[in-house]
Amino acid sequence: MVYYRRIQVERRYSMKKVMQQIFLISLLLLAWYMTTHRPSEEQFYAWLEEEYQIDCKEKVSCTRKAEENSVYTLIETGSTIKKGYLLFNTVGKVYEDQNGDRFTIKAIGVFGDYFTIIDDSSTHS
Repeated sequence: MVYYRRIQVERRYSMKKVMQQIFLISLLLLAWYMTTHRPSEEQFYAWLEEEYQIDCKEKVSCTRKAEENSVYTLIETGSTIKKGYLLFNTVGKVYEDQNGDRFTIKAIGVFGDYFTIIDDSSTHS
């Protein structure tokens, strides 16, 4: 009986150790994947055009499509790009139109795509 109990304890310990190793390997693979699949700045501009209909081919002056098929010009008044993070990067852009209305977008780039963190529009009084 004691021998049987000892085998059970050893199996349980062995199974716990295997599960810990699987978890650690999975975590390392996830970190490797995230490191190698951080999106580029070009991918940010493609995402910006798809998500917000803002086309920035000249990088400083951009165009935005409105709902009624009209296009208006935006000027980039602020920009932050942080690529120094190991697993992700962040991009923040501030655009202003001819009326003084501001449009702020901050996004995080991870897993080969961008996701919106902040989407803020403020009208000029």
